[in-house]
Amino acid sequence: MEPLDILYSITLVVEAICSAVFALLCYWRAGKRERNRLFFYLLAGFFACVLMSDVFFMLTYFIGDYPFIFSAGDISWVGGFLFLITAAMSLTDDWTPEQRGAAHRFRRPALAAPAVCAAFNVACIAYYPEITVNYILYAIPMAILLFMSLWLYLASRESGMHQGLSRYHLIVIIWLALQMMCDLLTTFGDIGKLYDFGVILWTFVTSVMAGIYFAARKGAGT
Repeated sequence: MEPLDILYSITLVVEAICSAVFALLCYWRAGKRERNRLFFYLLAGFFACVLMSDVFFMLTYFIGDYPFIFSAGDISWVGGFLFLITAAMSLTDDWTPEQRGAAHRFRRPALAAPAVCAAFNVACIAYYPEITVNYILYAIPMAILLFMSLWLYLASRESGMHQGLSRYHLIVIIWLALQMMCDLLTTFGDIGKLYDFGVILWTFVTSVMAGIYFAARKGAGT
């Protein structure tokens, strides 16, 4: 195994370990709190889904070829998106009617996010139609999550609602952007020749995942 190949494998293992640690920390914090308890339980579910997806990817990476069809790893990714969507929705439960009205005007600008996501996935499907089902399953929850994150980011910055969590929403957007870059790497490039870029990219992904946890902890006042 080449040194760069070993380094790439290490980054996958580190991401899996970090996912497990952050899942446990979110679950522990949820048990200690009354306010935002559901939010942290949902974040724990997100990190658990990322962990399961990483484990599946590592098994296929070390043992055999990754199946470019719908697989257990895809189910885990979709589950992670759904957990983050539900976490974002849980933050709107305590909004007053006045706050909802103030946030309503940011919904249209936030539609730019799912439009970008849709264009990206259409381009991937056109290039690689064999995995159309995968990209459709990714595109729908990813577009919803991008919309929710951008909407809540704008609302928290401009209207002061959950202002402490504005950084959390921004980091979720960055994480999604990095995931799309990972898709670009694996779809349009030869991953066997791009391990050096892959190592850097996955290192950023792991760092941003850490940012999701710490921004949530700080923004929720813990």
